[in-house]
Amino acid sequence: PLSPPGAQPSRLTPDPLWMPVFPWEEVTLTCQGSGAPGPTDWYMDKQLWWQAGSHHIQVSKSNPGGSTYQCRRHGAGLSLPVTLSFSNDWLVLQVPAQALLEGDALPLRCRA
Repeated sequence: PLSPPGAQPSRLTPDPLWMPVFPWEEVTLTCQGSGAPGPTDWYMDKQLWWQAGSHHIQVSKSNPGGSTYQCRRHGAGLSLPVTLSFSNDWLVLQVPAQALLEGDALPLRCRA
């Protein structure tokens, strides 16, 4: 569905903010938007996946397929995509889950 004209995009924030995460961890996705109260549309790999009254969901490695998520709060626009990834490695180099623009600093984190 199209967003209302002039609607601000929703904002999708993962917690934790770093990817990849270990398989036993859960990621909480929170959708914020300036639209009216109402359901939140959740998209996985550009397909409508879930419509919920809640503005946050839990995602884990055991959830079905897909790794790119977006959301739309009622009356707001579609969020930018967030890509989740999981790693079985004992040592991972993590990057922010949020999209970066050319010229942005790229923080890195090593985690065991």
